[in-house]
Amino acid sequence: MVETNVPAASRRLEAIVKENLQTVRGKKVYRGCPAEYSPAVWAVRQAVQQGKFGPKDLLRRKAHWHPDFSVDLADNLEQHNYKFAIHIFSKLCQHTLDGRPVIWVTPVGPMGHYPVIAELFNRLGTCCVNPKLIFPFAMDEWASRDGGPVDKRAFPYMTAFKEDMEEQFYGKIAPAMRIPEANRHFAAGKGLLQYEADMDKLLAQGAGVIFTGGVGKIGHIMFWESTFGARLGKALSEKVLWVRGAPLTYGTIDQNETTSSGSAPVPAFANTIGLGLFVKLRKYGERNPGRVNAFFGLDNDEEPLKWQRFIAQCMLAMEEADPSFGGSYIPTMPGAYIIVRSHVEKNFFVASK
Repeated sequence: MVETNVPAASRRLEAIVKENLQTVRGKKVYRGCPAEYSPAVWAVRQAVQQGKFGPKDLLRRKAHWHPDFSVDLADNLEQHNYKFAIHIFSKLCQHTLDGRPVIWVTPVGPMGHYPVIAELFNRLGTCCVNPKLIFPFAMDEWASRDGGPVDKRAFPYMTAFKEDMEEQFYGKIAPAMRIPEANRHFAAGKGLLQYEADMDKLLAQGAGVIFTGGVGKIGHIMFWESTFGARLGKALSEKVLWVRGAPLTYGTIDQNETTSSGSAPVPAFANTIGLGLFVKLRKYGERNPGRVNAFFGLDNDEEPLKWQRFIAQCMLAMEEADPSFGGSYIPTMPGAYIIVRSHVEKNFFVASK
């Protein structure tokens, strides 16, 4: 059963699973659901497909953007990773040198910035950053239908996000600069159930917040699928702090089969923080200016990630934050989109065949 902190939301998300069960060899199996969007998001997607937005339209500041939010264009993938890393590392330094703990919401994708941050830790040391004050919270994790661990017999090749982070980041940091394991939070199993309480303790200490991530093929951040926002609406979406056993869409499953498992099947469920947690941390930032930032990257314009250009243009074209397009919430915080320049400067047009 899908579980959230809001019973009404749990029921509506569980209905998505039941509507999309397929009978396979006599058993009911969930293999994904269609992506759903609000009419406003559908209109933007169609306009982008028709090539109606140029760079000036895309980079024009929108009404829902925070005054301290910007678009940071990178010339290529390598520069993207360095820009992303510097944005994050500078805030880690600022907060920890001021003696504040830092809530750092971390994705597993994109990941190119993690080795750069690890190198900065190792080279610059404690004169710039205090790793003991950093508290990472993984934003999501693969899961079974009930939010428990993935069946390794079905997906023997899938690694947990904890393993991925160890390989790409934590394991690259020198022992003297390593973020304590006790500070690291992961969304596997029942881990999400402790997130709010642990964050509240840190917020009570005046913590800084760095919310980082990427934007998925259907416009999601975390594993907050477009269908969740379309079904729940804005008011209810902004109350959901976490989802265990979140049912994924066809698009997200397809994306992750390309990027996470060499085209092998991936689980159809995940555990994820909810849009409500983003909103909760944003409100904390409104009460405590200078404490909260969001940095999200769109990095690759080559196959098989060319879809990121479409999503980047949709994201920049949005005129308001919409819960069926999680990426549209990012500019409501101080921070930046870090985007490879070609995503913005190349016109997007899909010709009929």
